[in-house]
Amino acid sequence: MASDTKSRESWSEQEEPSSRSITRSNPLKLSRVYRFDDSQTGAPQISDFPDSNPTGDTPLEVRMKHFTEIENFTFLAYVLGHELGGTTPKPIRTVTDLQVPDEEFQNFVNTAKTVSVTDEELADSVLDVGINWEHFVASNDNLLLPDHPLKISDVLMQEKIDSLDIITEAFVREINLRSIEKQTGTKAKKGHD
Repeated sequence: MASDTKSRESWSEQEEPSSRSITRSNPLKLSRVYRFDDSQTGAPQISDFPDSNPTGDTPLEVRMKHFTEIENFTFLAYVLGHELGGTTPKPIRTVTDLQVPDEEFQNFVNTAKTVSVTDEELADSVLDVGINWEHFVASNDNLLLPDHPLKISDVLMQEKIDSLDIITEAFVREINLRSIEKQTGTKAKKGHD
């Protein structure tokens, strides 16, 4: 029911890592993903993608909010990656140990482990993979599991969706690392999110 939905503030409290305080500049958000400045470095960052389901009155509403968050997450990272403007190709450190459940997308990850890309190329790759993730989710609404609306009954297609999720999040973490490095002039730790 609508009265049972969480307020935006409670979403943020649940999803934000407790190790850092985050101040968002725009309180007008429907999505649980957002851009913020890191409190330690001042570097622009993209929030982690929420692990929990969005709220909704129906399973389809939950799923629709989910793919809207995917789109927002992807686009925010795309914009930040282009703003970084680095023209020197660098490895994508956040895929070094990445394993995904789908063979096709694991091959993509294996290629990503061997290439170096500029900030803009990484941003374009985030957009490419993220839009694929969003469309794979959005095109399978008819297969959603009512008790688990972010999952579908087609196991092989779900593995593709999960793989695109994992890859997109890894690419966004790399953009966040590069943003910290640009802001501080130093190399960021791989584990910093």
